[in-house]
Amino acid sequence: MRSPILIGAVCLILAEFLFAGVGALVKYLSEFLSQSQLVFFRNFFALLILLPWLIKNGPAGLKTNHFGLHMFRSVTGLVAMYCFFYVLANMHLASAMMALLTAPFIVPLIARLWLKERITLITSAAMLIGFMGVALVLKPNSGSVNIFIVLALFCACLVAINKCSIRKLSSTEPSARIVFYFTGVGTIISFFPVFFDWRQIELQHWLLISLMGGMAAIGQLLMTKAFQLASPVQIGLLTYSSVIFAAVLGFHFWQEPVSSGLLFGTVLIVVAANMALRQRWL
Repeated sequence: MRSPILIGAVCLILAEFLFAGVGALVKYLSEFLSQSQLVFFRNFFALLILLPWLIKNGPAGLKTNHFGLHMFRSVTGLVAMYCFFYVLANMHLASAMMALLTAPFIVPLIARLWLKERITLITSAAMLIGFMGVALVLKPNSGSVNIFIVLALFCACLVAINKCSIRKLSSTEPSARIVFYFTGVGTIISFFPVFFDWRQIELQHWLLISLMGGMAAIGQLLMTKAFQLASPVQIGLLTYSSVIFAAVLGFHFWQEPVSSGLLFGTVLIVVAANMALRQRWL
């Protein structure tokens, strides 16, 4: 029988591959659509992917004793999405993903305070190595403050809270319900700003918009399943696999350079993730 931690790790890596693809689509479509449109359609098309689940389960599938926590997760996730889409439009893809993905190193701290999960010495060492890797990638070229990195780091704190809320919800809630609430609430809230920030959408972009939503929904389901099978402390560092995918996509589509800082930083991240994954938990 396969270890739940291993299966959770595979689910998370697949999810991050899809999220890197979503990031690339957002970056490309930002040239033609407003941020409000991108956030709304990302949620709307993801919601369409989840409608068969709602039809199958009916209103009973949405019944929950944790409505407040669902709302908290949805709102923090939506704010993070607005911030990150703005960052993606203004930074190299891999660097933007790396800035956001300081979240896995914030997760153990939040999981300790909120979920009362143990942080081992190995996890602490992995966090330190991981932050060193982040510093290598995000080292500014000048002494000035990069507002986009600051915004991405703020977004990372929200994402870390979001991931721990998934862990909290997953003890009683199925994956599809967690994702449906997130996507449904996000669609409703993000619908209204679209009226004030509308741009004409060309026919060829509709396919990419729908693909973005579908990939986001599947990625959310995989990520939620991953954190149901394993603690964020155990597999959260594997979220950094998306940086590798983003670097490949950024180089291929935008000729974004793969810097030595990105390479060495990614190596450190892989080492940190490996240290965390090799631990033995209950």
